[in-house]
Amino acid sequence: MPTVTFYTHVADLETFACRLSKRAVEAGCRVLVWSRSEEQTAALDRLLWSFEPESFLPHEIWLPDTPCPPEPPVLLADGDELPAIAADWVVLNLSAELWSQAPQVPARILEIVGAGEPQLAAARQRFRAYRQSGCRLEYHKMQGKA
Repeated sequence: MPTVTFYTHVADLETFACRLSKRAVEAGCRVLVWSRSEEQTAALDRLLWSFEPESFLPHEIWLPDTPCPPEPPVLLADGDELPAIAADWVVLNLSAELWSQAPQVPARILEIVGAGEPQLAAARQRFRAYRQSGCRLEYHKMQGKA
């Protein structure tokens, strides 16, 4: 079963997702950033070009009903149907989807959660569901940190 890490009380979800993506790629991982909407995916696409002026993180928007491209290291996607990806991928989940129910469960799932009560309540439900699925769980409160 995967390790699921919850980052809660995140002030800027998209910038935090960019930073986590960069760290995962630097560690040699491929990353899928799963957004809650096409608008958020587009915002992440724009931000990945500029969030750090001195670097660039190669990425692409992936339509899950198409074959998974072998490159770049970061893919951005959204939708209602979770795609089958390789088990060694890292998923940064910005949506309400439960990745333990994906066709191929990734080894690492990073749940990025805002500070609003609706987001936190939904995250608590996902936390319980991941626990019931047998996932290893970690939790980091980012209030005042990110």
